[in-house]
Amino acid sequence: MLAPYHRCVECDNIIDHPICSDCLSENIRVMVMEYDSLLAQEITSVPIYGGSVCLFCGKNMGLCAHCFSKDIYLFLEKENKIVAKEFLKRFDFDLRKEFH
Repeated sequence: MLAPYHRCVECDNIIDHPICSDCLSENIRVMVMEYDSLLAQEITSVPIYGGSVCLFCGKNMGLCAHCFSKDIYLFLEKENKIVAKEFLKRFDFDLRKEFH
């Protein structure tokens, strides 16, 4: 049974959108750069090894897109509410259900 190896290390849910934090952070930085270039420089990935494979780069990963995006959203909400609101529109991963 492989399911335990395809679970997020943070929330323990099965990773159903396997996009690693490297690929997500790259795209998030591009979006944040449109609004705040200094803030964009603070967006970094959190490479956590796991049994899931990223759809884009093929790296093994263990942190789900929802948890990584939630951490980024909370950071953006603290730093720049306008950017955080736009972030929710583009990188939802069910965050709008949780925060609005």
